[in-house]
Amino acid sequence: MSRPKLRRHLCFLDVGHGNAAVLIAGDNDVTLVDVGRHSTLREFLYEQQITRIGSVYLSHADHDHIGALVGLLAAREISIERVYLNSDATKQSKVWNDLLYELDQAHRVGQLHFQTSLAVGHEELFNGDVSLEVLAPSPYLTGKGPGGVDLDGRRIRTNSISAVIAIAVEGQRLALLPADLDSIGLSDLLRQDPDLRAPILVYPHHGGRPADMDPDDFARTLLQAVMPSQVFFSVGRGLYSTPNPRTITALRETLPDARIICTQLSEHCSRNLPQPPIPMDHLADAFAQGRFAGTCCGGTIVVPLARASSLLPLLTDHARFISTHVDTPLCLGHPSG
Repeated sequence: MSRPKLRRHLCFLDVGHGNAAVLIAGDNDVTLVDVGRHSTLREFLYEQQITRIGSVYLSHADHDHIGALVGLLAAREISIERVYLNSDATKQSKVWNDLLYELDQAHRVGQLHFQTSLAVGHEELFNGDVSLEVLAPSPYLTGKGPGGVDLDGRRIRTNSISAVIAIAVEGQRLALLPADLDSIGLSDLLRQDPDLRAPILVYPHHGGRPADMDPDDFARTLLQAVMPSQVFFSVGRGLYSTPNPRTITALRETLPDARIICTQLSEHCSRNLPQPPIPMDHLADAFAQGRFAGTCCGGTIVVPLARASSLLPLLTDHARFISTHVDTPLCLGHPSG
């Protein structure tokens, strides 16, 4: 299917359970922040005729954030110049081991630059007016690493060192991407910068329960620091039942005017999928994993860099879909059934 090409956009892909964001700052200026697990990213890049990636930022070592990169490297259809991640000796998954091996081999033969250091202070500029900045973890937390103990005596986990990435346009912060940040990572982040304000927040850990912290307290602490007007949840229907209803309740109580968008339709909001013909005309015209199975709610979220308020799906179209086809939408204040 031929679709209009996106050339100045920030796209949060519907990859099911996982995270993948594509920053398109120009025709030849594309950056990835996490890649999801399956082929969604590859399908999106093919659809958008993107064959060159400048930088790939992998927030942490979980499969649902890194898995698709192995296939992308193996296919050799897309050139990748740089990959940034943090080491994690506790992660022994096959996909993590395979990815590190492939990246090391590609680095050895000069196909890409592979760097195992991703901490606060790292910045990258694109096309003069778009920037990416790493706000956490601190060098201290990165140096201690998963398996270590933080300043408060808590055990550091893989999620604790999730890289928190901010995207800005013309010096104004647009979006905050905290990956699977947990309570240790949140404490570390707030030590670096207590003012995290950004109009868009991709909620950490897909809206699931954070480790070692009450989900209500975690939500309020994070939301009061970011004060977003738009909150996105990258969720996969049928896995883990995210987002947690308590998180949504805390969000609505803290920021009652914030717009909430989930990429796929949570079981908390609708036990059953909409009946065929599946109504998907509210979605952005971009590849989304759940489009053909009818599992999308917001689908792939497309944010124009020049006018973030015009993001897709449009509020009116999305609200009409929810009110017509979703039984107990958490985002509208209905209790989970």
